[in-house]
Amino acid sequence: MKARKQTSIKVDPVAWNRAKEIFEEYNLTLSDAINIFLNKVRLEGGMPFEIKLPSQRLKAAMLEADENRGLFHETADDLMQDLT
Repeated sequence: MKARKQTSIKVDPVAWNRAKEIFEEYNLTLSDAINIFLNKVRLEGGMPFEIKLPSQRLKAAMLEADENRGLFHETADDLMQDLT
């Protein structure tokens, strides 16, 4: 087995903690999960899931939120509700 490469990354703490809880349900460490992801990228030759660009409507909402720092959404569902 090759020696492991150690790295340091900056992540969203909310996403990190929630992901950690989910990985624990699978009896995986964060390192295990990251290695699974990296190997899936390697095997597929790209991202192992579809990534879409935001729609014009979402881009406009993001710009509005950036310009008006008082507008904040806890979740994507909250944002989508505000957009409708």
